[in-house]
Amino acid sequence: MKQKEKALLNRLIDHKNEFVTSKDLASELSLSDRTVRNYLQDLKVLVEKNGGEILAKQGQGYQLRIVHKMVFDLFLSHENLVDPFYRNASEFSEVEDRQKYILNKLLLEDRVIVIDDLAEELFISRSSLAKDIQEIKEKLQEYSLVIVSKHGKGFWVEGEERNKRHFIMDTLFGKTYANSMKEYLGNSHFFNEITFEELTIIILDETREAKLKVSDVVIQNLVLHLSLGIKRMREGFEIKDLGLQQDLLGRIEYQVAEKIVERIETVTNVVFPIEEVSYLTIHLMAKSNHEATTENQELSYELDNVIQSISQVIGYPLMEDYQLKSGLLGHLGPLLIRLNRGITLDNPLTTEIKEGNSEAFELTKHYFAEMPMLRKFVISEDEWAYLALHLLAALEKVKDTHKVRALIICATGYGSAQLLKNRVSNEFGKHITVVNVKGYYEINEATLKGIDLIISSVDLSTMVFKVPVLHVSVFLNDEDVHKIRKLLDRLISRPTRIEETHRLPLNERKRYFETQLSEQFFKRYETAPTKESVVDDLLDVLSVNEEENYPIKMKQQISQREMMGQIVFSDTVVVPHPAIPVGVSTKIAVALIPDGMTWDEKETVNFVFLISPSYIENEGITVVTKAIVQLVDRLDIQQAILAEPTFENFSNELIKII
Repeated sequence: MKQKEKALLNRLIDHKNEFVTSKDLASELSLSDRTVRNYLQDLKVLVEKNGGEILAKQGQGYQLRIVHKMVFDLFLSHENLVDPFYRNASEFSEVEDRQKYILNKLLLEDRVIVIDDLAEELFISRSSLAKDIQEIKEKLQEYSLVIVSKHGKGFWVEGEERNKRHFIMDTLFGKTYANSMKEYLGNSHFFNEITFEELTIIILDETREAKLKVSDVVIQNLVLHLSLGIKRMREGFEIKDLGLQQDLLGRIEYQVAEKIVERIETVTNVVFPIEEVSYLTIHLMAKSNHEATTENQELSYELDNVIQSISQVIGYPLMEDYQLKSGLLGHLGPLLIRLNRGITLDNPLTTEIKEGNSEAFELTKHYFAEMPMLRKFVISEDEWAYLALHLLAALEKVKDTHKVRALIICATGYGSAQLLKNRVSNEFGKHITVVNVKGYYEINEATLKGIDLIISSVDLSTMVFKVPVLHVSVFLNDEDVHKIRKLLDRLISRPTRIEETHRLPLNERKRYFETQLSEQFFKRYETAPTKESVVDDLLDVLSVNEEENYPIKMKQQISQREMMGQIVFSDTVVVPHPAIPVGVSTKIAVALIPDGMTWDEKETVNFVFLISPSYIENEGITVVTKAIVQLVDRLDIQQAILAEPTFENFSNELIKII
């Protein structure tokens, strides 16, 4: 699909409960009415092949109707289309990044900008750009800076240099990427020698005094390099001889590097060797716009592929993060110099990154290793960790944009529950919004609505929810904090595919599967059964070796569980289970209905998992129930099972996601 077609489909999804005219769509997308109608003709054919249809009504416009939700969702997944919540957040981020890009050119590069050229460069309309410039003008006014324009020449910023530096420091280095990197690294015990702000001011002062034009990304990379460099030198590590000193001595960048180093040495009492000055010079020589050499164009293209692959894995549109790409481009240039010259760079954060952010580290290593420009080199764990820092900073920015909504559950809704709420808010207030605090018996469908995470002081391991559940102490000890932080990273990055690289060994997955599911607990329906008959059939096979009144108790407890929240996890998956365990042993019965059945208001249910936890011991139950919850979003696995609805195929497919 073309980008404009994707944008058009997104608008139809936004308006899926109403008709919208082609004129309104054209206005939203900054296209002509005729162009929108042409795109709609192509989209109509594509959507009809993938579980939907576009209705057209004279005088009212167009409306998207989803006919087969599972097929349509799979189509959206393949086209990498995101839901409106994340799309709106990314649109805001896009405007912010665009304005930052313009400010970079105006202030750090001291450019005179022609508005038509910039509009073409940014692929936006002149009117959208004019709106950005007006907002920039208002920001600049607070610092006694003005935008001056001249017909036929362009526009630029005028004002005192002191005010320009003040604005640059506050605006370009106070938020977004730089702040995210600082947020991630600033919490580390490594950086108590000098603050990120002090380093930024030193670099900004010296580069501007020398009228050296460097981008915010180059400055950010310098701050990162210098912070880690101070730590390395404290530990006795030094960069190897680059063999470049004679080539660099006469350059203005080398003189600026010397002055930066002199000021840092005064503050930290760390003596920088000449090699560090040379390496700093290489960073300063990196151009803000990454000049369009063939090599740089190829590097940019390869990096786009890597970022797109990672975006598809974690579920967030990192391709729209201008700061991430620029930061990585600025880092990869010096990295290639090091690799070509056989220079190794120690990273004091490697162990911390690998232990605390293993998913991000492995993602970085896996996808960057596939870059053609890096493929021929043997790259150390330290270098991978440097690259991972950029991804972690981008994810930190995502955390700030998308707070996780948590429900806190305790034995009662008071006292201890309020204590736990306060501790969670104090520790994770920046990333978690505590939506509600409830007692165990107050759980119901309304309290679970819109929740991303359940934090409970009551053990809920025998109950299955669509969202992750963490069992913690009401005092929220260090172990609990670590558990929440680890889960937060996964929730923020939504690593539906990352987890595949961290799954249990195959023999362990099979063991967990076979101890809870077996062919005698498996049933396939050729025709649609009723809800009651499915429950009766599955309870019948589970009743073996249980008490005589087991089916009656199970039905009572399943009803109780339904009162506490939905057991219908999606249009296709239902997971009935008791509020309190009834059986002696842990077991799960499965019903497959390839042609679908009706369960309450759902008419396309294909999977029923009736879970019977043990009142004695439930080893491994959460391992299997997590796989069942994953199945809800894995439409590809669902389709593979339904294509061949045998127990053997079902077990093979489900074991893949255990």
